[in-house]
Amino acid sequence: MRRSLLLTLSLLGCGARRVEGDGHDGASQANGDSYELPRRVELSEQVIAEANIQTEPVQRRAVAPVLLSVGKVEADPGRTAQVAAKVGGIVEQVLFREGDLVKEGQVMAAVRAPSLGSLRADLASLRARTASARSNLTRLQALAERNLASLQELAAARAEATALAAEASAARERLQALGLRAKGNPVVFPLRAPISGHVLQRNVVIGQPVTPEQTLATIADLDHAWFIARLFEHLLAKVRVGASVEVELNAYPDHPFHGTLDYIAPRVDVEAQTVVARVPLDNREDLLRIGLFGKARIVVTDPEGAPEPMLAVPRDALVEVGGKTVVFVRGEDGAFEPHEVVLGTAGPGVVEVLKGLREGESVVTRGAWTLKSVLLKSTFGEEPGH
Repeated sequence: MRRSLLLTLSLLGCGARRVEGDGHDGASQANGDSYELPRRVELSEQVIAEANIQTEPVQRRAVAPVLLSVGKVEADPGRTAQVAAKVGGIVEQVLFREGDLVKEGQVMAAVRAPSLGSLRADLASLRARTASARSNLTRLQALAERNLASLQELAAARAEATALAAEASAARERLQALGLRAKGNPVVFPLRAPISGHVLQRNVVIGQPVTPEQTLATIADLDHAWFIARLFEHLLAKVRVGASVEVELNAYPDHPFHGTLDYIAPRVDVEAQTVVARVPLDNREDLLRIGLFGKARIVVTDPEGAPEPMLAVPRDALVEVGGKTVVFVRGEDGAFEPHEVVLGTAGPGVVEVLKGLREGESVVTRGAWTLKSVLLKSTFGEEPGH
């Protein structure tokens, strides 16, 4: 289906009209000629469905005022884990690289740790001694019933069996805390990923001596992340936890993220004179990267009440063509026409339109970039020599 869509779109790019120096948008040539952008884009219903082009009527809506705040993407500490060596020894294998996506339980490295042998030996010894003590207790109980063993001997045997069982249980728990079984390679410890996620840091190489508390890697689950915004003091009175937020990252200006402000720090950064505000984000399309900078549009608390409804369109409907902001309107005949618009107040996910649209017109809200691509292909479709 995808190949069919690409082929169809490529075949559409062949209807440009050449004009001589008329000042319209287009691609200027060396001799000063330009190509006027087509006024219509016609696509079959099959292509529209495959490209997932969606429309909705222009309507009036209240666009809440927003304030801008800069910030960056950070990992959620609740979805981050440090991978410690847990045992002392020498790193024998490293099976991951920085940036790798690992699964929970996946073996990441192997540490040769002689101390593991003694842990398993201690457990084996304690299990044997516990079995012997229990056997002795059973024998003494039988003798005591025939008055052939004293109560003192019976009590001592019971105490010894209980104590050895407790020591064996503690030894078993020490192995389980390391993720090990009683049986296995006596001196090689497999280091496993505690969570699924991306490896942010690798701090280990083969042959490196390590201690139990040493961190060998940091993993973060980036399916969800935080945008940490910085609010200046004079803006605090206008912001509330629960406010809607639109985050625009510098790396993806045309792919805004939407979230809700869920935390405002209780103290001010004295040096920067700002307060940290947190916005959890879903990592749709796997675009979020730790450290990406951007800005947040936070809906402010308006003491004068809700703003007056105005014509508005979703931000995804807006594209830039030839240096102008346009939206695509679908006419009654099914063709798409670019309309230049003049914008007003921008809110989270929506923007007021002051000029260029009429209420009720069917505007493309998803797939506008596909239509722009077809439009630009058409512009170059009949260049000289083709």
